[in-house]
Amino acid sequence: MASTSEKGHAKNIANANLLNTYIVQLSAIYNPSNPKLLLSNLQNSYTNSFSHQESVNTLVAPYSIAVDNRENVFAPQSKKITKLRKAYKATEGVTKAQLEDFMTIARKLKGIRKVNNTPTTDTTEEQNQHSTSQMSYDQRTNNYDLLISLLQNTTNYNPNEAEYQVATLQAEKAQMLQATQGVANTFVPLNNARSIRNNSMYLSDDNLVDTFNKAKDYLFTILDSNSVQYKAIAKIKFKKVGQA
Repeated sequence: MASTSEKGHAKNIANANLLNTYIVQLSAIYNPSNPKLLLSNLQNSYTNSFSHQESVNTLVAPYSIAVDNRENVFAPQSKKITKLRKAYKATEGVTKAQLEDFMTIARKLKGIRKVNNTPTTDTTEEQNQHSTSQMSYDQRTNNYDLLISLLQNTTNYNPNEAEYQVATLQAEKAQMLQATQGVANTFVPLNNARSIRNNSMYLSDDNLVDTFNKAKDYLFTILDSNSVQYKAIAKIKFKKVGQA
């Protein structure tokens, strides 16, 4: 399901197309002195924003899939640690100090929670949220590696069960690294596309929202406030998503 912010971008673009349609119907009556409000410029603004939003839409799915895949890879970790602790305790010759070392790492692994990011249209904030989340998973992978190292260096740790064997744990660590990198690989192009879209629609000097709001202001000067057209156009809203 699309986020509220993504729906807001789509609504602005749809409304731009709608206002252009009304202007086309007005024909020669629409004759602004400001060249930036000419129909041809408004149509270009709409087309560019529509294209930029399509680019974002194309990149959202790969990123979402990568995030879900990473979550699926890391999800079994907590239960796995609990079972590993029992396997470690059952190992001949494990000392209290070694068990405490194990528990110290285990507590770190279980203490790092999933980072829930608040939706935002600020690409800098998106980057910060991604970096925080990425760091969380990087820390978990690093702590898993520390745990593997402890097991490798524990005499007599050689369980018969494949799921507890060092080779299996190393393969799981490799999957974690791959899943985390997959998120990074898909986030960068998505964040770049969002930045281009946001610049076109909200940030540039001739951004879509400001330009179309000015076009509305001009329309109100040439239309009767009691006319059907005036009332219909008044209902068409352009808002800077995340800023209004």
